[in-house]
Parts: sequence; C-alpha cells; structure tokens
Amino acid sequence: MNRALALSAALLLPAATAQSALTLTRAVQSALAGGTDVRTAQANLDKATATNKAAQADPSTLAAAKLSAQNTQALARVGLRAARLSTLQSTVNAYTALLEAQENVELQALQVQVDQKALQVARVKLSVSNATPLDVQRAQNTLAGSTEDLADARAQVNLASARLATLTGLSGGVRAAGPPNVPPLKTSLASLRTGLNTNLTGVVSAGQAVSEAQLAVRLADNDFTPARTLADARTTLANAGRSLDAAQKNAQTTLAGAYQTAQNAAAQLGVAQSREAAAQRSYTQDAARLRSGTISAVTLQETQLALKQARFARLQAQDAVLEALAALSVAAGQNLSGLGGTL
Repeated sequence: MNRALALSAALLLPAATAQSALTLTRAVQSALAGGTDVRTAQANLDKATATNKAAQADPSTLAAAKLSAQNTQALARVGLRAARLSTLQSTVNAYTALLEAQENVELQALQVQVDQKALQVARVKLSVSNATPLDVQRAQNTLAGSTEDLADARAQVNLASARLATLTGLSGGVRAAGPPNVPPLKTSLASLRTGLNTNLTGVVSAGQAVSEAQLAVRLADNDFTPARTLADARTTLANAGRSLDAAQKNAQTTLAGAYQTAQNAAAQLGVAQSREAAAQRSYTQDAARLRSGTISAVTLQETQLALKQARFARLQAQDAVLEALAALSVAAGQNLSGLGGTL
C-alpha cells in the first residue's frame, strides 16, 4: 500500500480509548450519586418529611402550620427531582464539551499535518521558481496558526476533563469514552404539558402560596376576626393567584422553547450525518484514485481533512441533541434524556 495512503487510513481510525475513559452513562450515575446539589436536596427532603410527620401527628399544631409543613415536604420532593435533572444537564454538557475537545485535538493535529505538507510544497515550488517567497511566508504563517490552535485544543481537553471530574466526583484525568446513542424525542409537547404544574418547583411553590392564602382567608372569614385582617388575606390571595398564573405561563413558554430547540437539533443532526456520508464517499473515491495514480497524496490528505471536519460537525450536532434533551428534561420536570432512569 502507498505509504501516504496507509498513513491517511491510520489517521482515520478511532483513537485508542484510555483505561480511564468514562462513558456518559457512568458519568451521570456518578454525578447523581455524589453531586452536592443532589445530596443537599435529599437532606432537605428528609428534614421536611420528618417535620411534616411530627406536625401532622401533634394535636396542638394548628391548621396553617400543618399545611405549611405539608407544602414544605411536597416542595422538597419536587426540589430533589429538579436537583437531579439539573445535575444531569450539567453532566451532559460537561461530557459533550470534553468529547468535542478530544475530537478537536485530532482534527487540529490533522490540520497541522496538512499545513506542514503545504509548506513543504511551497518550498519545493520556490526552489524551482514556481512560487514566491511570499507564498512560503503565507504557508509558514498558516502552519504557525494551526500549531497554536492545536496547543489550545489540548489545553481545552485538560480544562474540560477537570470540569467533568469535579461534577462526577471521580479522579482527575478522565476522558470521554465516546459519543453515546442519541434517543429520539417521541413524547409530544401536549403530553409534556400534562402534569407540568406539579413537576416544577417554581409553579409548585406558587401553587402552595395560593393554597396557604386560601386557608388564611377561610380562617379570617368570621365574626370575631378584624375586617382588616380578612381584607389583607384576600389581597394576598389575589396576588398569589396572579403569581401562580405568571409562573404557569412562563413554564409553558419555556417548555415550548426547549421542545422546539430539541426538534431543531434533531433535524440538524440529520443534515450533519448526510454531509458526513458525502465526505466519506469522497474520501473513498480519492483513496481509489490515489491507488490508480490519478491524484497525489497531498490531495488525499486534503480530502481526509474534509472528512475529519464533517465527522466533527456531526459529533457537535449529536452533542447538541443530547444537550437539548437534557435542557428539555429540566423544562419539563421529567427525564427525557435516556440517561439516569426515572429521576
């Protein structure tokens, strides 16, 4: 096999996975098990549960205190789910950032090789008076730029690795094992809207404020409570009702936006996959042309770079789908990412 062709083929093989490589599934599991926000939310729920149990069992506890304790427990339960979903989203984002950083190192390394070859070609052309010193200088500048980009890409890997290690509680130096499968979005927007008011902490909290204000009105609506107290309670209830309405509308708007983003990301992934397939066909054809002697190894290397760029674009599109699903999960208050199970 032609040496240049063999080198090109080798460069297109997946990089060896280090023993410390981490799958997204394991990363999410580790973050959910040891995440600070999740543990804090669990502790808050445990405390609220114990307080509510004591309040409901104590015959001296008044109605308002009992309702408050009950609401606090319910809100803590929703808060725990929200903390888990937020942790899942943060982990997905950190993992995809590391995955893209790793892939970008390979892409930039190949770019450096292409620019090195371009500089060699420019120097050879200059030696036979088929190029100018300016052409060589331009090639040198391009190579210097791509070399700097490669150094920056390697630094980004270290930063992304440290971020993921912090979120998961694992030792430093972790690597992303590779892109996970992207689950399709099968749930309709109408289905996600069902139960939305009970899944989000902001809406639940606003709803609880209404229930507590309603109780205050009932307790004040009698002959022995000052009229001013009843009027204030009714004002509080009206304000709480408006706040609840605003919270519900905001939740619906946020959900619709997140759902549209997820749909758009899935469509863009399809486009990126088509472009990658086209780039793969071009590379296969040029590899055959090199074997037949109709193109040079330099041309094949350029085709190889185009394929690598298409693969990177497809990876970014795939990651965008995962990130959109994680964001949609937070907006819907339920896990739609296919990771971590029912949270």
